[in-house]
Amino acid sequence: MKFLLKSPRKTLFAKMLLTLTITVTVLIIGLSSLLYRNFFTTSLDNINRMNTSILSQTSYSMKYLDTMVSKFTNTVIMSPNTSILLYNQENDMYTLGEALRNLDNLTLPHDYVYSVYTINLALNRITSTETGNFYTKENFYDQDIVNLLQTMNKDTFTEMPIPRKISKTQAFTASEATNVYTYIMPDNPDTNPSSRTATVINVKASVLRDLIASLNAKMADSSNEIIVIDSKGTIVNHTSENLFLHSVGQEPYIQTLLAANQNSGSFKTKLGGQDYQVTYVSSDKPKWKFISLTSYTSFIGKVDTIKTSTIWICLIILGLGLFFSFFISRSLYIPVGKLVKTVKEHVATAHPKDHQANDIYFLQDVFKEMITKNNEWETKQREQIAPLKNKWLQDLLLGIRYVDQKEMKARQKELDIHLNMNGQLRLLLLRLDNYRFFLNQYDEKDRWLLKFGITNIVNEIVSEIYKLETIYLENDQLMLLLEINPSEKAETTEATLKKLIEITQNAVKQYLKLSFSATLSIPVDSYLQLNESYSDTSALSSYRIIAGHGSILTPAFRSTINETLISFPESKAKILLDSLKLGHLDKAKEAYDEFISLLTGTTYENLLSSIMQLSFMLRTTFNTILENHEFQKSDQFKLASRNIEQFETIEEIHEAFSSIFTEIIRVMEQNKNSKHNSIITRITQIVEEQYRDKNLNLRLIADEFQMSNVYLGKLFKEATGKSVSEYITDVRMNHIKHLLDNSNLSTKQILEQCGLEETNYFYTIFKKRHGVSLSQYKLEKNKP
Repeated sequence: MKFLLKSPRKTLFAKMLLTLTITVTVLIIGLSSLLYRNFFTTSLDNINRMNTSILSQTSYSMKYLDTMVSKFTNTVIMSPNTSILLYNQENDMYTLGEALRNLDNLTLPHDYVYSVYTINLALNRITSTETGNFYTKENFYDQDIVNLLQTMNKDTFTEMPIPRKISKTQAFTASEATNVYTYIMPDNPDTNPSSRTATVINVKASVLRDLIASLNAKMADSSNEIIVIDSKGTIVNHTSENLFLHSVGQEPYIQTLLAANQNSGSFKTKLGGQDYQVTYVSSDKPKWKFISLTSYTSFIGKVDTIKTSTIWICLIILGLGLFFSFFISRSLYIPVGKLVKTVKEHVATAHPKDHQANDIYFLQDVFKEMITKNNEWETKQREQIAPLKNKWLQDLLLGIRYVDQKEMKARQKELDIHLNMNGQLRLLLLRLDNYRFFLNQYDEKDRWLLKFGITNIVNEIVSEIYKLETIYLENDQLMLLLEINPSEKAETTEATLKKLIEITQNAVKQYLKLSFSATLSIPVDSYLQLNESYSDTSALSSYRIIAGHGSILTPAFRSTINETLISFPESKAKILLDSLKLGHLDKAKEAYDEFISLLTGTTYENLLSSIMQLSFMLRTTFNTILENHEFQKSDQFKLASRNIEQFETIEEIHEAFSSIFTEIIRVMEQNKNSKHNSIITRITQIVEEQYRDKNLNLRLIADEFQMSNVYLGKLFKEATGKSVSEYITDVRMNHIKHLLDNSNLSTKQILEQCGLEETNYFYTIFKKRHGVSLSQYKLEKNKP
């Protein structure tokens, strides 16, 4: 009999355990497969999105460079120096040389310009700022441009820029070619090719290449490759200079790109037996395609790692699930078994006379034990309800979960939600201020405790008037779900909540030393509208960037926003860049303030895109400074390298730009001083080497530097306190004194060796310098 009672219970227990095991195993396998597939898709989407963003930045930078070159070209064409070099038929080398030096000075502030040519085939005269010399078309070192000018027709003049290589033949030494983009501005395309006149601007291709290398460095894996091709499939830029002008038009993926009608897109291809993801963006002017090649191995490895990790985690979960399911099943089975055993023992040992009294006490003990176990079970359930309720409300808010009315009623009771989810509701979104400081200052446990503390303060104050539920969201967000009396006016609700929020903000600042901003949604009539309301409220909270920390944004704030798209203030941006180039920090900051003021009242997206565009212009114009290793170690670089979206207020953005402006001008001033010091040192060397030359003067030295003698003289005097002629005289007089003291040469011989003539001027200078005449100096020297 005992065996018969015990065996069915064991069989039932085994069936429960087996069913639970199979269910958990199937769920884990299904969820693992879904997780792997979703992670692969997400990784690929992220790669495409990041590549498209970087390619768009590169495309925009090239358009901006093209615009700058166009403006510079107009400046060159309108310059009188260009007219002299192109059309002056008299070969007055003094006039032409001065014009060429002035044209070279015009190009100096524009770092992206490699050289400027003026070509007049009818006069057979070509000039180049690269060498500072004059050429005929037969001996010009860049024969490619001569051939281009003679062979191009009217249509091809519009296809600018032209990617080319220029052989460096300066100082009669050949070296590697320079990659450039050439803009040819003919005086009249219809002119006879053999007598054409044109201005040619050669722009450094390295400007775009450096930018591509900089942006490519942001990629997580070095296997990513960025290529720029023209409409014929020729590489016009690449991180490797050797591939410049290399034709890839026969590659299948390039043919697919050239045939594509869309401006951007992505697809998979095979290169060298490996899978690559191709992402591309097209530009209208110039008609180039910007391509990113990302090897699948760069992210498949991570996916496979996740796959392996997932398998191990699933196996661990399966093992733990079996372990706990065994003990849970036992815990469910043991009380029943004990109860049956107790009843059996009681029946076996009870005396018939005491049977009735024993039954009463026995049942009392059984029910006490059952109540104790039930209380323990309910306590465990309550501990699990809070995170389950938060996750369920979070999914409802984010639109991850759809809930019908029947499930809503069941969930409200199960999760202890006291709000009327079919009544009027409002969202109150709280966002922690200075969140990056919050992350750096506290560890994960402290951050959770502080968020919990904020929630308790908010609940204590706001719940005095409104029923609410708190929802913990990711990052810097906390959400309050409020139940509103439908008869209460919206203005009254907003005024009441504003007072409650201000009280809460003061309490949080006092007790937790933290600050938060709040955003209130419009009323909704049902829980079904919560996801849409959350999206709208989250978008409105972005305007904290304008309102500042500790702000309270209500739906009424939208009326202050100008929804009309404000165009990018390009004129103010140009003034800003020009002021920085000239080293005028105050004017640069003033231009920046005017730039921001023109965007006042615009939408968050409009403001952000304009600031990002200004940031791109800064990086393009001052790429050499901003990518400098020393600058990257500075605090300014840390500010500049942060994404604009990570700034919480406009004041933080102002501070970042101000620091960058200051650093740019500091580096420029440092480079300028270094360049000036180099020039001064070289002038002193020239004087020391050539002081014997009677014709040595400021003009000859200026010609050697190919600079204006007025500018060079001013630069030298500011640095040394003497004019160049005074310095030449000092050097000569020092050498004269040395020869007088250490040789038996005559005065005439000494003066000839020192580049002076025996004139009254010399004797006057000598007496003024030494306090005695030359004859007296010799007498004193010869005294025993």
